[in-house]
Amino acid sequence: MARYGTYKGYIGAAGNKLGIVDVERSFAGFKMVLGLVAIGVWLALIQYFLFYENSFDDLKSHSSSVELTTWQRYTRFLGNFGYGYLWGEHPTWKRTYEKGCLEKNWYGCNAQTTPEQFLLILVKRHPRRYLDILMISCGFFYLAFGFFFLRRPAPVRFNRNLGAIYTWYRGNLWIHPQYIFDYDYKLGLNLLSGGGFNGPMRIKLQSSRNLKKQKTFKLGTYPFPCDGYGQFLGKRLQEFMQDSYEDSGHNWPKNLKYPWWQRSLLGRKKLPDDIDQRAEQWLQSQKKTMP
Repeated sequence: MARYGTYKGYIGAAGNKLGIVDVERSFAGFKMVLGLVAIGVWLALIQYFLFYENSFDDLKSHSSSVELTTWQRYTRFLGNFGYGYLWGEHPTWKRTYEKGCLEKNWYGCNAQTTPEQFLLILVKRHPRRYLDILMISCGFFYLAFGFFFLRRPAPVRFNRNLGAIYTWYRGNLWIHPQYIFDYDYKLGLNLLSGGGFNGPMRIKLQSSRNLKKQKTFKLGTYPFPCDGYGQFLGKRLQEFMQDSYEDSGHNWPKNLKYPWWQRSLLGRKKLPDDIDQRAEQWLQSQKKTMP
């Protein structure tokens, strides 16, 4: 399965058992994009802090006579969450609570207002500010750290022994209960590899819980090893399921490749150990319900 004319290489499929081939789902393109975005976010963050450091000379007019350290200048926005009066020490926000709230009774405070109550007053007076901070923080952490947590999805298994194609997705078995299958191939421009128009193979599987529900799974590796890759992969898999491909039982690599940059702190998603038994049981149950 590693041949394409005179071409020899990995095309995103592996078979560690006779008559069974696992095909990886198209995934690495999004992982690569998210990695590039993370690099851009961190570079922008470094540039921001460098620029912000240069603007510290103009901060005296805002902070009066209070002398702030570099760390205190960077973390002033944490006063919205109690930094300086509820936890930690920060001269700017401490002055706001002790003088502004307790002494001058700003924001509807009085002399008995606790730091916890002061924080609640701020939240009630400026709910949009906290919502914006939450949304920006979530967006930043997703773009900056999402690459490290994005998991490679479980592969799709082509099982010639059962005559079925299936995978595991969101706690459910998705299956095509026949060895004969259709697929489509959507053209697309592969800009990074410069190989011209290309695209993954696409196959529809149905939910084992609801036969009317179908989902399209995109199959293949990235970068794609040849032009017309999706069509080539689909034909080879059709030949494999019909046992007419000359290399179907010999030249498959034993494991799917897993480059370092596709790794995740959460690990990759795997097929359940008993997925073959689950698929066989489901096929048997369908035979019993047939008229």
